[in-house]
Amino acid sequence: MKINEQEKQKTHQKILEAAVDVISEKGFKSASMREIARRAGVGDATIYNYFPSKEKLLYGYCEYVQHQVMESLKSIEDFHEYSLHEQLQQLIDTELQTWLPAREFLQEVFKLTYYSPASAMSHLAETKRLNVSMVKDMLGAAIEAGEIPDQPYQELLPRLFWDYQTGVLAYWLKDDSADFANTTQLVDKSMLIIANILQQGLVGKSMDLISFLFRTHVMSHFDSFVSLFDTAKDVTCSGTAKSAKRQFMGGDDE
Repeated sequence: MKINEQEKQKTHQKILEAAVDVISEKGFKSASMREIARRAGVGDATIYNYFPSKEKLLYGYCEYVQHQVMESLKSIEDFHEYSLHEQLQQLIDTELQTWLPAREFLQEVFKLTYYSPASAMSHLAETKRLNVSMVKDMLGAAIEAGEIPDQPYQELLPRLFWDYQTGVLAYWLKDDSADFANTTQLVDKSMLIIANILQQGLVGKSMDLISFLFRTHVMSHFDSFVSLFDTAKDVTCSGTAKSAKRQFMGGDDE
């Protein structure tokens, strides 16, 4: 019997959800494709038609999360009216919210990525592309609307933001504060700095910030950085004439 596309998508999602449960419970090394197939209610051979290896399955969920994040942002009716600062912070917040039910699974993703970085880079290519495309769209819309000046090395900035976001997720996985308060503080302070750097076109400072985040993963020095930008806290007021922003990601479903 021929399976239609909708049924394939449902099976694809069931396998991913089963993988999250099994890998979160047993760890990546101990989890088996057979156990995941059983949890998903599919045959042992069927699972390989969707994911040829356990690594493909693990990183396939990362790609699924990015699609979910994109759809969540698209569903915000007035998202294109947000300031760039608000859009980027909403992206980070949505990433964290989407990963929250699968936090232990994400820990397994980071472990495997640490031990096999070259393989991870290949498997995460589509996940990164989706994330970069969202940030690129936000930056482009902000420049077109006159909210921020044209940025040097504009193609590089979304990739730097991907690195920043990866650092935030790594910090979040280690955060044992109540309701992840330390992560919230980290995101709030660092996003204010990033938004002001973009507002002022300080790409060099942006690179320093990314490097700083990866070197320290602490917040003890953020206040001194924030004080440098006290005169530009409102990133929506640049003195430059602005026009209405276009719809996020074209306003259409992918």
